[in-house]
This record gives sequence, C-alpha cells and structure tokens, in this order.
Amino acid sequence: MDWGSVPQWVTALIAGGALTAAWASIRSQKELARKRAAIDFFGKTEMDRETLNAHESFIEAIGVLDEHFHKHKTLDEFVKTKAYWDIRGYLNLHELMAVGINQRVFDDNVCYDFWASELENAYKKTRPLIEYIQKHNDEEDMYCELVVVNNRWMKRG
Repeated sequence: MDWGSVPQWVTALIAGGALTAAWASIRSQKELARKRAAIDFFGKTEMDRETLNAHESFIEAIGVLDEHFHKHKTLDEFVKTKAYWDIRGYLNLHELMAVGINQRVFDDNVCYDFWASELENAYKKTRPLIEYIQKHNDEEDMYCELVVVNNRWMKRG
C-alpha cells in the first residue's frame, strides 16, 4: 500500500497548520470584536446625557415603587404612574445589554465585570414589577433575557 511520498505529507501538514492558524485568528478577532462592542455600549451608557438622566429617573422611580409597596398599593395602580415608565425605560437598557450578551454580540466577561452589580440591584428592586409585566401586559417574554443573564451572573458571583 503506497500512501504517497514525503512531500505530499509535508504539504498536507502545512495546509493543516494554516487552517488551524486561520481558525485561531478568526476566533480571536470575534472575541476582540465582542469586547469592543461591550466597551462601546458601556461607554455610551456612561457618557450619554439621556442615558444618565434615565438612570437618575430610574433611581427616583424605585423610591416611588418602594413607597407604593409600603402603602400596600397594588401594581395595577403603579402602572398608571410616570415612575412606572421611568423604570421600564431603564429596564429596557438592561434588556438590550442582555440580548447582546445572549446573542454573543457582547463579551459576557466584560459585561459582567462592568455591569453585574448594576443589573443585580435593578433586578432585585424591580422583580415584582417585572413579574407583573410578564403576567398582566401580554408581554410574557419581556425582560426574559435580563432575567437569564442576571440569574447566571448571580451564580457566578
């Protein structure tokens, strides 16, 4: 049985090495692109005046929500307030980030290092409202990505 000559095997090994190098290069470029996308996203969240205002409104709205719960009012009443929409607007930012992570657009490690405590705090403070939205507004998929990322990150930390 003739399996070929040495030059043919050398050529095959070189081609295999080139394929491996190309695969490793593509993989590292994808990883770098995900990290850059995450940094760009968070750079925007930290520098954009509208986003900073949305965060401030969110913090104020959390106070309104807490007060609402202490007065034993229902979420049916709370959804009619401006604070409800301020919370939703900021949760939408978290959901967008979570979609980016779950779709592998953003690097999970970069996002975790920068945003894990922010997401965890937002989720803890709004969990009853998130569950209400998912049950009552025909939006059962709303904030699902946020919940998935938060739960995964809580196990990590």
